[in-house]
Amino acid sequence: MLFLFAPAAVVAIYSFNKSPLMSWPPELGTLHWYSKAFENENLVKGLKNSAIVAAVSVSIAVAIGLPAGLGIDRFDFPGKTAFQRTLMLPFVLPGLIGGLTLLTVLLSLQLEPSLGAVIIAHTTMLIAVVVIQMAVVLARWDRSLEEAAQDLGANEIRTFLYVTWPNIKAAIFGAALLGAAVSLEETARTSFVIGENDTLPIVVLSGLRRTITPEINAVGTVVLVFSLVAISVWSKFGAADLARE
Repeated sequence: MLFLFAPAAVVAIYSFNKSPLMSWPPELGTLHWYSKAFENENLVKGLKNSAIVAAVSVSIAVAIGLPAGLGIDRFDFPGKTAFQRTLMLPFVLPGLIGGLTLLTVLLSLQLEPSLGAVIIAHTTMLIAVVVIQMAVVLARWDRSLEEAAQDLGANEIRTFLYVTWPNIKAAIFGAALLGAAVSLEETARTSFVIGENDTLPIVVLSGLRRTITPEINAVGTVVLVFSLVAISVWSKFGAADLARE
């Protein structure tokens, strides 16, 4: 773990370095590279595109994953267990294979690589995050509370809004944050289906092919902090349920 994540700390340290050269020891004490990063048109455009992709793909994933999770929990059908295990496939399948597969599907449908295609690619991954989170939470859910609400006169919609939703909304919020972190960092699949409007990881990757600049360190630190916060919140709302399960 130290070998994998210590370089991330080094990137964060160099984002505060006064010198444009990555020499050791760094001379810390400036936010110049953060302001310069947000003056870089390519980085700002990439950040906006990433934010759009994350917001739209997470929203669609929640809109589809929430009822899908409820349906999987409440109904039995042939191959249900195999289907639940298949939900992990987007994360197990190598990004190279997943991206090539998505590109093949898009081309067969006569669709061009674009930001919309990236949203489709990210949504297919994030739906699994929401459904898996729903399955864990609802497996521990006491259905007798819903039955009691309906016995007292509540219809199915009111039962969901006033009984079910308050008990699962924290897990959905955590899954949405986790999904946003995954979307902001996704590169392999994105590189296959992206058009002219690059996302932030693609912009950073293109810049790294030339040289590592202090602006990239600053942007990388911002994304790293957001990811750590998102994972921490998810671990509070969602991972605890997974552990108990």
